[in-house]
Amino acid sequence: MSTPEAPWRAVLDADGCAYTVHEHAAAHSVAERQALPFPWTRAVKTLAFTTPDTPLLLVALRAADRVDFARVAAAAGTSRSRLRPADGGLLAAEGLVPGGIPPVSHRPGVPCLIDTAVVEPARPVYCGGGSAGRTLHLDSAVLARLPRARVATVSR
Repeated sequence: MSTPEAPWRAVLDADGCAYTVHEHAAAHSVAERQALPFPWTRAVKTLAFTTPDTPLLLVALRAADRVDFARVAAAAGTSRSRLRPADGGLLAAEGLVPGGIPPVSHRPGVPCLIDTAVVEPARPVYCGGGSAGRTLHLDSAVLARLPRARVATVSR
């Protein structure tokens, strides 16, 4: 069931997929995240970008990987010069917080690029769950099939 704190849950519920939301102490730094009881090798971070044509673009990649801005721009169908990180105001307006951005949005038209390394091979992953104190646990294959998700190479 969707809650005001995590409206993205409605998308997962509509898909009928299995997922778990873990509540824990807020983790902001890499060290704090690595100390959580989840395998770091399966941690997925979600970054938020904007372009003149796409007000919000989510990009999910393994936590240890680095984003390749040129690849993100190409996958989004724009130029590198038009791709910008989403600012704090946009994130707040969307109800998102850095370090807790889920790789799925309840808002129509918000795409998510999922790095190929996240879904190959398909396995359980641990993602932002809406806050620094919440982690979403689901299968990476679920991410790839969600509405507005597209798998592309977006890491270096």
